[in-house]
Amino acid sequence: MTPSPLSLRAFVHRFFMALLVGAVIAGALFVTADIVERQKIAKIHKAVIDPSLLSEGGNYLIIGSDTRAFINSQKDAEHFGSKAAQTGQRSDTIMVVHIDPGKHTGILVSFPRDLWVAIPGHGTAKINAAFAFGGPELTIATLKQDFNIPISHFLEVDFAGFRDIVNAIGSVPIYFPTPARDTNTGLKIDTAGCQHLSGDEALSYVRSRYYQYQTADGQWHYDPTSDLGRINRQQYFIRSLSHAAIKSVFPNFTKLNDVLDKTVASLTSDQKFGAGDLKTLARAFRNTDPRAFPMYTLPATNGFRDSQSVLLLDDARAAPTLARLRNAQKKAAPPPNISPSTVRVNVQNGSGAAGAAGKARSDLGTRGFALGAPAANADRSDYDVTEVRYGPGAKTKAQLVLAYLGGAGKLISLTSAPSGADVVLVLGRDFNGVTTPSTSTSGAPATQGPPGSTGTTTTTGPPANPGGAVPEAGC
Repeated sequence: MTPSPLSLRAFVHRFFMALLVGAVIAGALFVTADIVERQKIAKIHKAVIDPSLLSEGGNYLIIGSDTRAFINSQKDAEHFGSKAAQTGQRSDTIMVVHIDPGKHTGILVSFPRDLWVAIPGHGTAKINAAFAFGGPELTIATLKQDFNIPISHFLEVDFAGFRDIVNAIGSVPIYFPTPARDTNTGLKIDTAGCQHLSGDEALSYVRSRYYQYQTADGQWHYDPTSDLGRINRQQYFIRSLSHAAIKSVFPNFTKLNDVLDKTVASLTSDQKFGAGDLKTLARAFRNTDPRAFPMYTLPATNGFRDSQSVLLLDDARAAPTLARLRNAQKKAAPPPNISPSTVRVNVQNGSGAAGAAGKARSDLGTRGFALGAPAANADRSDYDVTEVRYGPGAKTKAQLVLAYLGGAGKLISLTSAPSGADVVLVLGRDFNGVTTPSTSTSGAPATQGPPGSTGTTTTTGPPANPGGAVPEAGC
């Protein structure tokens, strides 16, 4: 099925954040003169954001905007749509970059644009509508309400300078395991192998939603993962662009200056975002070890709401990833080395969500915990934060229960032991399910497979690509 020009324009912009951020963070690291660096960062346009919405920590919300304000030629109008017809702006690229405190490691999490969420003051809708309804403030509030994710800084990127940035770097090497094409974006790769993409070619590659690859028998096949496949290609391009910038920009201060000038012109940030924050991002993205800075797509399943196809968050599979984003200011402690069978738990529902206590109790039992009294309601139904209550001598047992809450909850010490249990778990609104804590050193959670799949895929290796594997970055 051939997409309409309108649907084509609707997805064109979703990759620009990935492209431009890659250039910014790769290039900014090499500005050796501090005064030059600060002068350039000061030119970034500042958004008006209520400071109370921003928290201390290491979560950067990065938004790709589809504004057409830059369009001044017929060619651009053909690619992106008329700025008269396509007014306003939406956000179909939403990523949260988490930087581990005091380290050059972290994760990048892509939020699919079709995730079905509750938007404060606007009912339920796809997550990309939050930016259209209320800009960065409402998007930050939505992430806080629906996912309990604190946001420290905001970056918005438009696509006006994308081609100039890639061309200023020179080109970006991208590996194609097979010939590839997308007749809607103009992508046309006739030969498998390493291709050095110019700005226009990179644009056609990363915006490709209807990506096709050619098999040995000469037949063309569509990438069945659609939007998710595009996210994988965006993440692969981020790494490739960063590596290309490091190799070509570092030895050439003039080129670095050019890349930064073009990139800064395309950015909007919160008022407190400064050179130090940009350096923090740069150091993390510069890390070439994929285990140190993996990239994920928030797991979700296909659904249907309000007469439209949507994605529904897979709470169980998303829990480890969300836990890391929630703990933006602290490193999660490893679970105590004791058996769940030695811990007897009572579960009470203080979240207001019907059936939450019964399901949590069952899930804890499945994971080996001893179960005390039947699930019950707490003294009230509006706990914002889950409480893990414990009596004298049972702190270690409470810590084990806390480790199974996917980043939710806090410990509460009692003066006397609770009746019939070692620990009382009172569920709050931050509770998103029971999940077995990771015991690996990489801390890599599972991520979403193709639409309709039942399993998970790991993200510590190269990103998925139709027709064959690709390197972690470049060729």
